Amino acid sequence: MIDSYWHKADGKWYFYRNGVKQTGWVLDCNKWYLLDKNGVMLTGWQQDKGKWYLLGSDGAMLTGWQKVNNKWYYMDSSGKMLIGWVYLGGKWYYLYANGEMAVGEIEVKGFKYHLRPDGSLLITNKDGVIQ
Repeated sequence: MIDSYWHKADGKWYFYRNGVKQTGWVLDCNKWYLLDKNGVMLTGWQQDKGKWYLLGSDGAMLTGWQKVNNKWYYMDSSGKMLIGWVYLGGKWYYLYANGEMAVGEIEVKGFKYHLRPDGSLLITNKDGVIQ
């Protein structure tokens, strides 16, 4: 049987498995957590292997749409922040290089696009009629 537990010391959380302090990504109670090289649980925006992740105040990795400082970001099912054009729930969205969801009029590779206030692409037919 694997013995795992969280321990708080000096205001920081650590995760132990079979008495050994863990580092890196750990799965506990169906939630992923990222621990630094010293085993300290991380929160907020974290970069790992060139990808960005958002960890909640409880340290758990977040997925799906997340609102941070009144800006929207999308994390896929692996927790990775997405960028560029993404197709979600039958709608297209554009996420800038910093992950922030675009709204209004934007230009991408020389083409102009109109995005609704919810960030979804406004699609029109050849006559300009909204689809």
